[in-house]
Amino acid sequence: MRLERPAELRRAIRAKVRLPARYASESLVVEGVVTDVSPDGLFFCSDYLDGAGELARISLDIPWDRAPLELRGQVRWASDAPEVAGMGIKLFDLSLEDRMVLSSLGVAALGSSALAVPGQ
Repeated sequence: MRLERPAELRRAIRAKVRLPARYASESLVVEGVVTDVSPDGLFFCSDYLDGAGELARISLDIPWDRAPLELRGQVRWASDAPEVAGMGIKLFDLSLEDRMVLSSLGVAALGSSALAVPGQ
C-alpha cells in the first residue's frame, strides 16, 4: 500500500485502502468498497453510479471500530471504466475526530494488511 499526492487539485495525501462501505443518496443505495481516502475525499468503487453534484452519505467500516464512520459528501466525478468504476466524493462537515480517523487510515495502511477486504 502506498500514499500518493497527485499534483493536480488534491490538498491532502490519499491513502490506498480497501474498506467495505455503503453509499446512500436520494436516488441510489449501494454497497461497495472505498479504495482511497483522505480527510478531504474518497473513491467509492461501484458499478452503480450517481452523477456529479449528487449529495450522499457514506458509511465506512473502520477496522478498529465497531461502529462505521458516518460521512457526508458530494459526488465530484464518476467513472464507468471496466473494473475501476466508481465515484470521487468530496467530503464535508467533518469533525476533527473524523478527520483524525481518516488520516490514521493512511498510517495504518502503511504497516498492515488489516485494511484488506477478506476474499479480495
